[in-house]
Amino acid sequence: MSNIQMLNQKSTWQERFGQYSIKKVSLLLHLFFLFLAFFLSRAVMFEAVVPFFLPLWAIVRQRYENEKWAMFVGGVLGALSLSIGQSFILLLQLVIYELLIRFRFYKPPTAVAVAVAIFFGQFIWQGIAHMGIPPFMVQLYVYYEVIFAFFMTIFVKLFFVEPYRFWSSSWGYERVGAGLVILAVVLTGMHALTISYFSLFTFVLHLAICVAAITGGVTVAASVSTIIGALVGISELSFTGMIAVYALTGVASGLFKRIGRTAVVLGSFIPSIFFFFYDATLPLDSVYFVSVLTSCVVFLLLPQKMLDFLENLIHPKRDEVLLKRQEWLTEHASEKLEMFQRFVLFMKELVFDHFTSSENVSEYRKIEPGATCMNCFRYERCWGKNHIGMEENIRRWFLAQSGLNEEDQLRAEEQIRIRCVKSSKLLEELDYQLYNDKMNGQFYHGKKMIALQLRDLSNHLNKLMEDMKNETLSFKTVEEELSQHFKRVNIDCFQIDVLNNTVGERLIVCSFVNTQNKDDLYLLCERMILPVLYEVFSEPFQVERISNHQKPFKHFQVRFRSAVRYQIQYDVYSKAKNPNVVSGDSHAVFHIHPGLVAIMLSDGMGHSREAKRESRRLVHLMRECLSYNMNPETAMHTLHYVLSLNREMDMYATIDFALVDLQKGELWSWKAGSMSTYILRGERLIKVEGSSAPVGFMPVFSIETEKVNLLADDYVVMVSDGLFSSKYDWDEQEQYFVKLLKSKIRLGMPIEALLYDVMDHYQSEYEVEDDCTVILFNVSHVVPKWAVFKTVS
Repeated sequence: MSNIQMLNQKSTWQERFGQYSIKKVSLLLHLFFLFLAFFLSRAVMFEAVVPFFLPLWAIVRQRYENEKWAMFVGGVLGALSLSIGQSFILLLQLVIYELLIRFRFYKPPTAVAVAVAIFFGQFIWQGIAHMGIPPFMVQLYVYYEVIFAFFMTIFVKLFFVEPYRFWSSSWGYERVGAGLVILAVVLTGMHALTISYFSLFTFVLHLAICVAAITGGVTVAASVSTIIGALVGISELSFTGMIAVYALTGVASGLFKRIGRTAVVLGSFIPSIFFFFYDATLPLDSVYFVSVLTSCVVFLLLPQKMLDFLENLIHPKRDEVLLKRQEWLTEHASEKLEMFQRFVLFMKELVFDHFTSSENVSEYRKIEPGATCMNCFRYERCWGKNHIGMEENIRRWFLAQSGLNEEDQLRAEEQIRIRCVKSSKLLEELDYQLYNDKMNGQFYHGKKMIALQLRDLSNHLNKLMEDMKNETLSFKTVEEELSQHFKRVNIDCFQIDVLNNTVGERLIVCSFVNTQNKDDLYLLCERMILPVLYEVFSEPFQVERISNHQKPFKHFQVRFRSAVRYQIQYDVYSKAKNPNVVSGDSHAVFHIHPGLVAIMLSDGMGHSREAKRESRRLVHLMRECLSYNMNPETAMHTLHYVLSLNREMDMYATIDFALVDLQKGELWSWKAGSMSTYILRGERLIKVEGSSAPVGFMPVFSIETEKVNLLADDYVVMVSDGLFSSKYDWDEQEQYFVKLLKSKIRLGMPIEALLYDVMDHYQSEYEVEDDCTVILFNVSHVVPKWAVFKTVS
């Protein structure tokens, strides 16, 4: 994961406690809930024990299932420390609560179920104790307990959110206030625990005030100390003057936050010393000061990382996150810009450098005899050693044509007519050469214009990206976008890791809240999660693995991978017209990514090395265009343009280009002057035909594009025009060739032997009189290893 993801996705316990193993984190959680349940079961409000353990049990058993038994043990031990009767009341209320929430026909809300369980539990116990209806004051205390437990359930639910959201969830005023109420109740349960000169209540309260002061300053420390002090003082109905001591302790310690921990400790002593001399009725004795001193020592020994983490929760440091985001954006944008600049350089070389030379447009024309002069009986007289100035006359004619003076043009034509016996044909040939020169000049200008425009566009984008480096830009990562889509369809996903974001090779790991059984997990993935992934990434996915986890809390993890549902096997048969002559055909089969295969077949005109070079160059340039993510149709039009500029040589080539999508099972075919493509599906034949001219042949160029949905075990055949001879009937040859293919496929021959066997039988019947290339490929399902099994007799 990148630094930004590490900063944004702090949602797991392992990220918060990275220095500990999962077992150690689990042990800490068990101990935390054990002690929390112990003190809550001992909580006293208005001099009566209030069963605050039950609200905690109701929430923890829903959200922290792994820790519920540790909490149960802590609650029972806390009740036993008070009396056996109190433990019996606790168990009775737990039984009633469990019966209520397990009722099949109606499940009441959690807070209502807790209140009802406490009401009936207390009335049953008090009825047994008083041998009838309890007195009014006892009933009044029961009503108080019901109300307190009802609201305590709400506070616990606000504070103890789902474990994966505990740190990442917003720490708003409601949640912080709920946490302070829980802490105040826990402190009432600690009040009676005093060992010699050490009071656990004073120790925890003073430590909490010091931590709040160093992390939140005056405001947070004063709020924490005042709220906790008020709740504790009111619950005890005594020593309410201590509220002022706690409040001033928070203010005094918070004032010294900027100086450091030692100053916070010294500041926290000031109110206690002042009230020690000011009010002798307050319980500021040796036990209080020893406990405060102990808490200060522990506070000084706390690790700085823990305090920094708490401070970041209260006052998040957005600058660091923003800086990391900007750094990521700069790197990402620079990478994209570099890719675009390489594409611009490639286009410049393709359009300008490769097809532009000083010979195409020259200021000084080299005058040479044309076809008219070379076929004339007076060639030696005009162009030999004793020529009479025909070269000079032609040069004057070209100069006159480049000007606007009609008299000079007529005079130059008249001089040619006087000297030449075939003047009309020669002037027609010169007009044709002049037309070609003008067209070459326009092509040269067009090529140069495109190259310069691409260069200017690259420079503009380069300048734009340089300006963006100095600005702070907001952006959304892939994980954030996917998380938003999950929230939109109400899928509770708390962590997303995109391990690989390459097309066709994507690997995504998602963690979800657990459901009841494993069948529900597969149903959730197939019907809800996979469509979301397809919507975001525009490619199918498959579930590679589902794993259930109990630590540090109950959840399940799903590993998704790009679904390449089909695989391809191919073979190529190539034969030159003559054994000692190079074939003019070229082909290429390669993967653009694991889910997309490109297949090219080009036929150069002729049987020479020039034809081979032309077809090979076309395949090479087409492959290079695809490497820059250029649209295939755009690439073919571009290649037609650059090949048509080469007017010196009358060379052109056909192109049969196919893309096989192994993820969706689709065949896309682009043809320019190529033969039909045959798709064999059992006994059925599907033909993809083309009728356009070869690349670089005609001024007006068009491309046939067709899409065919493939099925498993389809055979696709691409051929060059040399397969069928002009001596025999074309349809008859085609039918025989297809018949041979079907017969060999029915026999189940491997594709490596099938094509050569077919061509051997075909050539024994019909002569192949030209360069011939045949590409045969088969599409089949990808079968995982676990799907292959054998029966045992």
